[in-house]
Amino acid sequence: MNRWVAACLCFVFLVPFARADFLVLKDGRLVEGQKLTRAEKGITVNFKNGDVFVPEELIGEALIEGEVLAEATTPEEQDQRAKGMVRFEGRWISPKSRDDLLRKRVEKRVKEMEAMRAHSEWRNRHKVASKNFEFEHTLPPEVFEPYRDLMEAYFAQFMRDWKLSPPKGLGRLKVCLYSNYGDMITTGGAGSGVLGYFRFVPPLELNFFHERLDVEFTEEVMFHETNHYLQKLMDMDFSMPHFPGESLAEFYGASKWDPVKKKLTTGLILEGRLVEVQDDIAGGTMMDLKRLISTEGMYEHYNWGWTLVHYLMNDKRLAPKFQKFIVALPAAKDIKRTLDGRGLKNIEQADVFEAFMKYMDLRDDEALKAMEKEWHTYVKEKLTLVTPRGKQAAATSAMNSGRPIKAMRLFKEAIDAGATNPMVFHRYATLQVRQGKHAEANELWRKAIAIDPLVGEFHWGLGRSLRTKGDKAEGERMMRLAKELDPEGSYSDLDLGELKEG
Repeated sequence: MNRWVAACLCFVFLVPFARADFLVLKDGRLVEGQKLTRAEKGITVNFKNGDVFVPEELIGEALIEGEVLAEATTPEEQDQRAKGMVRFEGRWISPKSRDDLLRKRVEKRVKEMEAMRAHSEWRNRHKVASKNFEFEHTLPPEVFEPYRDLMEAYFAQFMRDWKLSPPKGLGRLKVCLYSNYGDMITTGGAGSGVLGYFRFVPPLELNFFHERLDVEFTEEVMFHETNHYLQKLMDMDFSMPHFPGESLAEFYGASKWDPVKKKLTTGLILEGRLVEVQDDIAGGTMMDLKRLISTEGMYEHYNWGWTLVHYLMNDKRLAPKFQKFIVALPAAKDIKRTLDGRGLKNIEQADVFEAFMKYMDLRDDEALKAMEKEWHTYVKEKLTLVTPRGKQAAATSAMNSGRPIKAMRLFKEAIDAGATNPMVFHRYATLQVRQGKHAEANELWRKAIAIDPLVGEFHWGLGRSLRTKGDKAEGERMMRLAKELDPEGSYSDLDLGELKEG
């Protein structure tokens, strides 16, 4: 079962209600078939392997069979209670009307869950065509549709920004959206740790994983990888060099889609990359402009390269020249290209630098240094917005690129700055365990669980850590609880053979 469906269905018994207790979370997840108990500032769910407290800020609706109402404290409450009424969503109704209304809502949600489950396996995926894309996905319709609209708005925006027209006979691009990360690896061919990628040789294809607990990051990856496809529309037989290709994709990665207003805003602050750049500056490193543009495959094309494109695209003097430079790379006669083994045109990074100098009207090293100075000032003075979300993004990037020490520092900074996403605590805990720091990791997992207590992965991580350090009984109880919360979690195969049933 895919991760999204597991998150929504793991508590649902798709049969007539065994009891009246049920809980609907604000994000659509449903708890049914478990005993619920009202607690201060939330509700406790009584699972076989332990109780889970759900804070009220996560709760949408709840009904507990036989629940005793709190004592009436105001004259209005006393009067309405005397009439047999209860307060529900700002109005007084009979208990039966309230229960019937809630029950209908839950029955509707269960039917939606059944339909979702029917399409949760990749072989039963949805197939939906839009104007420019052929989508295949295993997401709920209400989750998929904003992505579809985002992609179409993005396509149209880029065509306008760069005064492009789609190649004749282009057809629709296949886009696969996965709610199960295992499907993305086995079916989509993604590498471990990758949230999205563009296959740039035929058959062209975009692949993305929907990370329910970090949707902003999912969208950031979607904007970035889709930009590689949009760049390719300039010339289908051209392979964009690492710079400016990755830097431009990062520039468009900092976009925001408003699904209500149907409005796309591009060229925002990419806070994760900005944190990385600010780290370099604090350490005494300022990027050399010539080195950035002329060096093959630099990691800095993602962060410092993003700042350069941001500077160029936001300067009315320079933006037209920069766009002319980009468009010239695939076809201009004054730029040297070679063919690779796939028949794609390529440009050496040194030749990219020569083209940059020419199209940006930089006549000598002195002019280049003047631009470099102006760019550095822009980075220091104009790119200043950093939130806990930016620290989190930078930490995740460092973690995924094999820099655990830097990732741990940035996760701590994100938490100290007020981060509330449970994935920050979970990822930080994972790194702490790898360093043998189980006590620190366990505290982080407990905080993740406090923020979102119904995610099996957090319980599983804490349980394994406790078991490793000798608390076998409690560790295995939490691991069994994780299996109750998410029976199909991909992480749960690791130690399954060692677990005894309760």
